[in-house]
Amino acid sequence: MNSKTIPFLFVYFVFISCSKKTEIIQLSNTTEYYSNGKAEYFVISNPPNNRDNLLNLVSRHFNSFAPNDTIAKRYYYNHFYFRETWFTPRNYKKEFDNNHHYKDLLIIINIQPNINKQTIYFYQKGDIEQQIETVWKEEKYEQ
Repeated sequence: MNSKTIPFLFVYFVFISCSKKTEIIQLSNTTEYYSNGKAEYFVISNPPNNRDNLLNLVSRHFNSFAPNDTIAKRYYYNHFYFRETWFTPRNYKKEFDNNHHYKDLLIIINIQPNINKQTIYFYQKGDIEQQIETVWKEEKYEQ
């Protein structure tokens, strides 16, 4: 490889990575059901770097994806959002799990309808960075 090729490849990869559109893709065959809860897993291609923009994107997705009546029937309801990478691609399969993908974890939304609580966990390289607790719904779900 000559010295002119390296800058070209660098510019090419920067352009390709910056021009990608942001998408949220549900990971197939990863939804987990428990007697009292449910967990669903997603990857985000080209996620926003800004935490507020990430939260806005994920909140819009969560609210459009998870109807309140479905959530209210469970003790807890979780959505896990990962950055799309080599370890966590959009065709990720749990049977090949080596836990490297947890370094790609960006955010978890946890809903506990029985106590009307929503917790949002922000992650940075696999470590929890911030936790925000809020009311899930202004009016508590009546059972």
